[in-house]
Amino acid sequence: MSIRTSTEGGVATITLADPEVRNALTGEETLEDILDALDDAEADPEVVVVVIDAEGPAFSSGGNVKDMAAKDGLFGGAPSEQVERYRATIQQLTRFLATTDLVTIASVNGPAVGAGFDLVLGCDLRFGSRNARFAHTFIEMGIIPGDGGAWLLPRVVGWQRATELALTARFITAAEAESYGVLLEIVPEEKLNSRVNEMAHSIATKPRPAVLLAKRLLRQAKTMDLDGFLEFSAALQAIAHTTPEHETALADYVEKLENRA
Repeated sequence: MSIRTSTEGGVATITLADPEVRNALTGEETLEDILDALDDAEADPEVVVVVIDAEGPAFSSGGNVKDMAAKDGLFGGAPSEQVERYRATIQQLTRFLATTDLVTIASVNGPAVGAGFDLVLGCDLRFGSRNARFAHTFIEMGIIPGDGGAWLLPRVVGWQRATELALTARFITAAEAESYGVLLEIVPEEKLNSRVNEMAHSIATKPRPAVLLAKRLLRQAKTMDLDGFLEFSAALQAIAHTTPEHETALADYVEKLENRA
Protein backbone atom coordinates (compact mmCIF):
# COMPACT_ATOMS: atom_id res chain seq x y z
CA MET A 1 0.00 0.00 0.00
CA SER A 2 1.23 3.49 -0.87
CA ILE A 3 -0.77 5.03 1.96
CA ARG A 4 -1.65 4.27 5.58
CA THR A 5 -4.92 5.22 7.23
CA SER A 6 -6.23 5.51 10.78
CA THR A 7 -9.29 6.97 12.48
CA GLU A 8 -9.57 8.22 16.04
CA GLY A 9 -11.93 10.61 17.79
CA GLY A 10 -13.60 11.90 14.65
CA VAL A 11 -10.29 12.45 12.84
CA ALA A 12 -9.28 10.31 9.86
CA THR A 13 -5.59 10.43 8.98
CA ILE A 14 -4.27 9.55 5.52
CA THR A 15 -0.50 9.16 5.43
CA LEU A 16 1.35 9.15 2.11
CA ALA A 17 3.67 6.22 2.70
CA ASP A 18 5.84 5.65 -0.36
CA PRO A 19 9.00 7.62 0.45
CA GLU A 20 11.09 5.70 -2.12
CA VAL A 21 9.34 7.74 -4.84
CA ARG A 22 9.01 10.78 -2.57
CA ASN A 23 5.29 10.04 -2.17
CA ALA A 24 4.52 10.65 -5.84
CA LEU A 25 0.78 10.93 -6.42
CA THR A 26 0.32 9.93 -10.03
CA GLY A 27 0.47 6.15 -9.78
CA GLU A 28 -3.05 4.92 -10.53
CA GLU A 29 -3.00 2.61 -7.50
CA THR A 30 -1.87 5.46 -5.26
CA LEU A 31 -4.63 7.75 -6.44
CA GLU A 32 -7.22 4.96 -6.08
CA ASP A 33 -6.02 4.30 -2.53
CA ILE A 34 -6.24 7.99 -1.60
CA LEU A 35 -9.66 8.43 -3.17
CA ASP A 36 -10.96 5.26 -1.48
CA ALA A 37 -9.66 6.50 1.89
CA LEU A 38 -11.34 9.88 1.38
CA ASP A 39 -14.61 8.20 0.38
CA ASP A 40 -14.42 6.01 3.49
CA ALA A 41 -13.88 9.08 5.67
CA GLU A 42 -16.82 10.88 4.12
CA ALA A 43 -19.05 7.84 4.61
CA ASP A 44 -18.08 7.44 8.28
CA PRO A 45 -20.76 9.15 10.43
CA GLU A 46 -18.19 9.86 13.14
CA VAL A 47 -15.51 11.55 11.03
CA VAL A 48 -15.38 15.35 10.98
CA VAL A 49 -11.75 16.06 10.01
CA VAL A 50 -9.32 14.49 7.54
CA VAL A 51 -5.58 14.99 8.09
CA ILE A 52 -3.21 14.34 5.20
CA ASP A 53 0.42 13.85 6.18
CA ALA A 54 3.44 12.01 4.78
CA GLU A 55 6.18 9.58 5.67
CA GLY A 56 9.82 10.35 4.91
CA PRO A 57 11.62 13.63 4.21
CA ALA A 58 9.27 14.79 1.42
CA PHE A 59 5.55 15.49 1.56
CA SER A 60 5.03 14.70 -2.12
CA SER A 61 6.94 15.09 -5.36
CA GLY A 62 3.68 15.23 -7.31
CA GLY A 63 3.93 13.54 -10.69
CA ASN A 64 6.25 10.58 -11.13
CA VAL A 65 8.74 11.94 -13.68
CA LYS A 66 10.02 8.47 -14.61
CA ASP A 67 6.48 7.40 -15.52
CA MET A 68 6.09 10.64 -17.45
CA ALA A 69 9.26 9.99 -19.45
CA ALA A 70 8.24 6.40 -20.14
CA LYS A 71 4.67 7.42 -21.10
CA ASP A 72 3.35 4.99 -18.51
CA GLY A 73 0.15 4.99 -16.47
CA LEU A 74 -1.50 8.38 -16.27
CA PHE A 75 0.83 9.73 -18.96
CA GLY A 76 0.38 7.03 -21.60
CA GLY A 77 -1.88 6.59 -24.60
CA ALA A 78 -3.48 8.99 -27.03
CA PRO A 79 -4.41 12.52 -25.92
CA SER A 80 -8.09 11.52 -25.69
CA GLU A 81 -7.14 8.64 -23.37
CA GLN A 82 -4.99 10.91 -21.21
CA VAL A 83 -7.87 13.38 -20.84
CA GLU A 84 -10.18 10.66 -19.55
CA ARG A 85 -7.47 9.28 -17.26
CA TYR A 86 -6.85 12.72 -15.74
CA ARG A 87 -10.58 13.20 -15.24
CA ALA A 88 -10.97 9.82 -13.54
CA THR A 89 -7.94 10.05 -11.24
CA ILE A 90 -6.00 13.16 -10.18
CA GLN A 91 -8.86 15.54 -11.00
CA GLN A 92 -11.17 13.50 -8.77
CA LEU A 93 -8.81 14.20 -5.89
CA THR A 94 -8.96 17.95 -6.57
CA ARG A 95 -12.72 17.78 -6.95
CA PHE A 96 -13.17 15.88 -3.68
CA LEU A 97 -11.15 18.39 -1.69
CA ALA A 98 -13.03 21.30 -3.28
CA THR A 99 -16.49 19.88 -2.55
CA THR A 100 -16.33 17.87 0.68
CA ASP A 101 -18.02 19.10 3.85
CA LEU A 102 -15.31 17.45 5.93
CA VAL A 103 -12.57 19.74 7.22
CA THR A 104 -9.25 18.89 5.57
CA ILE A 105 -5.85 19.62 7.10
CA ALA A 106 -2.44 19.24 5.43
CA SER A 107 0.56 18.47 7.62
CA VAL A 108 3.58 19.27 5.46
CA ASN A 109 6.87 17.84 6.68
CA GLY A 110 9.03 18.60 3.63
CA PRO A 111 8.93 19.57 -0.06
CA ALA A 112 5.53 19.60 -1.77
CA VAL A 113 6.03 19.91 -5.51
CA GLY A 114 3.71 20.09 -8.51
CA ALA A 115 0.61 18.02 -7.80
CA GLY A 116 1.94 17.57 -4.26
CA PHE A 117 1.74 21.35 -3.80
CA ASP A 118 -1.77 21.28 -5.24
CA LEU A 119 -2.80 18.59 -2.75
CA VAL A 120 -1.73 20.97 0.02
CA LEU A 121 -3.51 23.93 -1.61
CA GLY A 122 -6.72 21.89 -1.79
CA CYS A 123 -6.87 21.50 2.00
CA ASP A 124 -8.73 23.91 4.26
CA LEU A 125 -5.97 24.31 6.84
CA ARG A 126 -2.25 23.89 6.17
CA PHE A 127 0.56 23.47 8.69
CA GLY A 128 4.22 22.98 7.86
CA SER A 129 7.59 22.46 9.46
CA ARG A 130 10.53 24.67 8.54
CA ASN A 131 11.57 21.88 6.14
CA ALA A 132 8.46 22.50 4.05
CA ARG A 133 9.08 23.95 0.60
CA PHE A 134 6.68 24.44 -2.26
CA ALA A 135 6.91 24.82 -6.04
CA HIS A 136 4.60 24.73 -9.03
CA THR A 137 7.11 23.01 -11.29
CA PHE A 138 4.86 22.02 -14.20
CA ILE A 139 6.25 24.71 -16.53
CA GLU A 140 9.78 23.35 -16.12
CA MET A 141 8.59 20.01 -17.53
CA GLY A 142 6.94 21.75 -20.46
CA ILE A 143 3.44 21.00 -19.18
CA ILE A 144 0.64 22.72 -17.24
CA PRO A 145 -1.16 21.66 -14.04
CA GLY A 146 -3.67 19.16 -15.42
CA ASP A 147 -4.89 18.39 -11.91
CA GLY A 148 -6.59 21.78 -11.52
CA GLY A 149 -3.73 23.48 -9.72
CA ALA A 150 -4.10 26.68 -11.75
CA TRP A 151 -7.60 27.01 -10.23
CA LEU A 152 -6.32 26.41 -6.69
CA LEU A 153 -3.16 28.53 -6.63
CA PRO A 154 -4.64 32.01 -7.28
CA ARG A 155 -7.42 31.36 -4.78
CA VAL A 156 -4.81 30.90 -2.06
CA VAL A 157 -2.04 33.35 -2.98
CA GLY A 158 -3.78 35.84 -5.29
CA TRP A 159 -3.60 36.29 -9.05
CA GLN A 160 -0.28 38.13 -9.34
CA ARG A 161 1.67 35.83 -6.99
CA ALA A 162 0.11 32.76 -8.63
CA THR A 163 1.25 33.98 -12.03
CA GLU A 164 4.78 34.49 -10.76
CA LEU A 165 4.97 31.07 -9.06
CA ALA A 166 3.40 29.21 -11.99
CA LEU A 167 5.63 30.81 -14.64
CA THR A 168 8.95 30.75 -12.77
CA ALA A 169 8.51 27.37 -11.01
CA ARG A 170 10.61 28.72 -8.16
CA PHE A 171 10.60 27.11 -4.74
CA ILE A 172 9.26 29.08 -1.82
CA THR A 173 10.35 28.51 1.76
CA ALA A 174 8.07 27.75 4.68
CA ALA A 175 8.39 31.39 5.79
CA GLU A 176 7.36 32.66 2.35
CA ALA A 177 4.53 30.14 2.25
CA GLU A 178 3.24 31.45 5.56
CA SER A 179 3.44 35.06 4.36
CA TYR A 180 1.54 34.15 1.14
CA GLY A 181 -1.21 32.33 3.05
CA VAL A 182 -0.18 28.87 1.89
CA LEU A 183 0.61 27.86 5.47
CA LEU A 184 -1.48 28.80 8.47
CA GLU A 185 1.40 28.08 10.84
CA ILE A 186 5.04 27.00 10.81
CA VAL A 187 5.65 24.46 13.56
CA PRO A 188 8.94 22.96 14.78
CA GLU A 189 9.42 19.63 13.04
CA GLU A 190 9.22 17.59 16.25
CA LYS A 191 5.92 19.28 17.19
CA LEU A 192 4.21 19.24 13.78
CA ASN A 193 2.15 16.08 14.33
CA SER A 194 1.03 17.09 17.80
CA ARG A 195 0.03 20.60 16.67
CA VAL A 196 -1.97 19.26 13.73
CA ASN A 197 -3.64 16.66 15.95
CA GLU A 198 -4.46 19.37 18.47
CA MET A 199 -6.20 21.45 15.79
CA ALA A 200 -7.93 18.43 14.24
CA HIS A 201 -9.34 17.18 17.54
CA SER A 202 -10.34 20.69 18.60
CA ILE A 203 -12.55 20.88 15.50
CA ALA A 204 -13.72 17.26 15.77
CA THR A 205 -15.07 17.81 19.29
CA LYS A 206 -17.47 20.51 18.07
CA PRO A 207 -21.06 19.51 17.12
CA ARG A 208 -20.57 17.55 13.89
CA PRO A 209 -23.62 18.84 11.97
CA ALA A 210 -22.64 22.44 12.68
CA VAL A 211 -19.05 21.87 11.53
CA LEU A 212 -20.18 20.28 8.26
CA LEU A 213 -22.77 23.00 7.62
CA ALA A 214 -20.26 25.75 8.41
CA LYS A 215 -17.75 24.19 6.02
CA ARG A 216 -20.43 24.02 3.32
CA LEU A 217 -21.31 27.68 3.94
CA LEU A 218 -17.67 28.80 3.73
CA ARG A 219 -17.19 26.84 0.53
CA GLN A 220 -20.19 28.47 -1.16
CA ALA A 221 -19.05 31.92 -0.03
CA LYS A 222 -16.33 31.72 -2.69
CA THR A 223 -18.78 31.79 -5.58
CA MET A 224 -22.27 32.94 -4.50
CA ASP A 225 -23.54 36.50 -4.66
CA LEU A 226 -24.76 38.08 -1.42
CA ASP A 227 -28.50 37.64 -1.99
CA GLY A 228 -28.18 33.98 -2.83
CA PHE A 229 -25.71 33.47 0.00
CA LEU A 230 -28.04 35.01 2.59
CA GLU A 231 -30.86 32.70 1.48
CA PHE A 232 -28.53 29.72 1.65
CA SER A 233 -27.33 30.79 5.12
CA ALA A 234 -30.90 31.01 6.39
CA ALA A 235 -31.72 27.57 5.04
CA LEU A 236 -28.68 25.94 6.65
CA GLN A 237 -29.34 27.77 9.91
CA ALA A 238 -32.89 26.41 9.96
CA ILE A 239 -31.44 22.91 9.58
CA ALA A 240 -28.91 23.53 12.35
CA HIS A 241 -31.65 24.63 14.75
CA THR A 242 -33.33 21.22 14.43
CA THR A 243 -30.32 19.02 15.23
CA PRO A 244 -30.03 17.09 18.52
CA GLU A 245 -26.52 18.46 18.90
CA HIS A 246 -27.90 22.01 18.97
CA GLU A 247 -30.44 21.04 21.63
CA THR A 248 -27.70 19.46 23.74
CA ALA A 249 -25.44 22.49 23.38
CA LEU A 250 -28.26 24.81 24.40
CA ALA A 251 -29.11 22.71 27.45
CA ASP A 252 -25.46 22.61 28.51
CA TYR A 253 -25.12 26.37 28.12
CA VAL A 254 -28.29 27.12 30.08
CA GLU A 255 -27.14 24.79 32.85
CA LYS A 256 -23.81 26.61 33.07
CA LEU A 257 -25.60 29.96 33.30
CA GLU A 258 -27.84 28.67 36.08
CA ASN A 259 -24.85 27.29 38.00
CA ARG A 260 -23.18 30.70 37.85
CA ALA A 261 -26.24 32.43 39.26
